[in-house]
Amino acid sequence: MESRYKRLIKKMVTDNQLPRYVYRMRTINRFLFDCLINGEMWFSNPNDFNDPFDCDINMKIQNSSQDQIQNYFDKYLIKQFGPNELKGIDKNKITREEFENLINKVSKRVTKRKGVACFMSNCENLLMWAHYANSHKGISLKFDILEDTEFFSPAKKVIYTKDYPEYDYISDKDDFVNQMFFTKSRDWEYEGEVRVLKNKSGNYQFNSNSLKEVIFGCKISDGDKKTLNKIIKDYYPNTKLVQAQKKGSEFGLEFNEIK
Repeated sequence: MESRYKRLIKKMVTDNQLPRYVYRMRTINRFLFDCLINGEMWFSNPNDFNDPFDCDINMKIQNSSQDQIQNYFDKYLIKQFGPNELKGIDKNKITREEFENLINKVSKRVTKRKGVACFMSNCENLLMWAHYANSHKGISLKFDILEDTEFFSPAKKVIYTKDYPEYDYISDKDDFVNQMFFTKSRDWEYEGEVRVLKNKSGNYQFNSNSLKEVIFGCKISDGDKKTLNKIIKDYYPNTKLVQAQKKGSEFGLEFNEIK
């Protein structure tokens, strides 16, 4: 029987909520070689992201009554802390300041233990090649989500907004993860990012059949190309090798399979 996540991913692809193919650009180094040889990918902790605003959230408590605050503390929040962490707090009458401090501590803990891998919905953006593939000297890995629904679960398109996501702890308690991990500033909208979330950071195995193409940047070195050719042929015999090249008459790339 298919898992719930597997059915959900298939439905999201069918409904165009997720692209079937996603791309991950990489600089060429020994970590990339290890990743390909071992068939695994690193999921980063959000605290290591290059955008300090990423995975931040605005806790919305200003409109809450004292009864709502106390009730939420008694039912949910108190379970997240040990006795030493609650020392000095009157648990029968928590103040708004104490409550805000505790609920923000919980959000930081959630962020700290999660692992995130970032993908793109296409590989044609010149800025992405410049930023994430070592100024076109790196590669892009093309994956088929439906070939490895376990690895790509849960996955979701990033939502881009002007303001921090606002988390209403009373009405949105089941949507905390979505708001925190899948919302970014509009300044990053050009990335068209798709994220995969895991319970902790670290390396995760992917199905080799899901890697459909390895796309070489238009400025890749001959040495790197030769090394990657051998790795792909040895470990991914069904994966296509593709070369990106500058278009002759416009700012753009064209992609040709290497036979």
